[in-house]
Amino acid sequence: MPPPPPRPAKLALIFPGQGSQHVGMGRRVAEASPAAREIFAEAGDILKLDVTRIVMEGSEKQLSRTATAQPAILAVSWAYLSYLRERAAELGRQLRPSHVSGHSFGQFSAAAAADSISFADALTLVRERGRIMTKWSKRRPGGMASVIGPTDDDVRDICSKISPDGDVGVAAVNAPGQTVISGTLAALGRAIESLKERGRVVQLPISVPGHFPKMGEAREELRRSIDRIEFRDPKSPIVSSLTGRVLSTGAEVRQELSDQMTGAINWMRAFLEMRKAGASAFFEMGPGHVLGNISKRVDRDARFIDIFDESQWRDLILAGPPLAGGVTIVGSDATPGAGTHRGVPSSATSPVLVSSPSPDPDPRAEA
Repeated sequence: MPPPPPRPAKLALIFPGQGSQHVGMGRRVAEASPAAREIFAEAGDILKLDVTRIVMEGSEKQLSRTATAQPAILAVSWAYLSYLRERAAELGRQLRPSHVSGHSFGQFSAAAAADSISFADALTLVRERGRIMTKWSKRRPGGMASVIGPTDDDVRDICSKISPDGDVGVAAVNAPGQTVISGTLAALGRAIESLKERGRVVQLPISVPGHFPKMGEAREELRRSIDRIEFRDPKSPIVSSLTGRVLSTGAEVRQELSDQMTGAINWMRAFLEMRKAGASAFFEMGPGHVLGNISKRVDRDARFIDIFDESQWRDLILAGPPLAGGVTIVGSDATPGAGTHRGVPSSATSPVLVSSPSPDPDPRAEA
């Protein structure tokens, strides 16, 4: 008797946060996908902002502003997802991930991908999140820095010594020896100087201190906006990037999106939990490969898929469930490939191949 065929790989979708942005970050996916171009136009209509121009031509200075960068990154992430759904539908398949998770505000993208909230609600909440964080930071200017080398416990101890009152601290544990700190500018500067004696430290292009416990007032303001939004139980398991637990109800997702304003991200734990649950192939749904590079340092055996190289994912998608009635795509609120696009030439339809992520540390980190 021949051996049974191997089980198809479990696919997971991971969504980056701030620190992944770069000039022209939406161009590649817009050139590859009519659905992606329509997403940028839709995001512009929702936000009353020229999102297409920002993701195509926005300057480095413009993209360093939290209130601009966060909704722009989310729009690019949703465009990547729409492109992959569009291609899966053309192959007669659903895109049904075993897990989804987002780093920092990337969790809003993950929540929308799992159909716990709509794309429009995710976009407006992230814009509000950026506005609230920026307003808070004007009263107490702050920032963030990536620390490569020391353990997260060592970084935590140094921050505690620099500021016993908590004006600087660990904001994210991304991978072994890769930690992000945040705090007020004065305390952050002292911590950076001290940590340079232990490893490599790079201040991030972020204008506010993310995941900072002293932003309780900002968290409560965001929570009021979150509470006005309808949350549904997710259609795919969402892995918390705060605790590593699986979020299976709308109430749990709502709490996660509120708590992460002041809670430290533990991406290493979240990624290991997805691996433990059997996820083996990861699609980074957003600009660049920052999150993939970080995750590769957590587990080098994990497979990271370049969505612009169909040879890497075609068999994975074909092993998935067929479309129901030819149009149903789990968690999608847009018909694949439908509609016309705005702001990009119609001839720009050919995929552009990009390189696979490198396992080397990325000083931009995720924040």
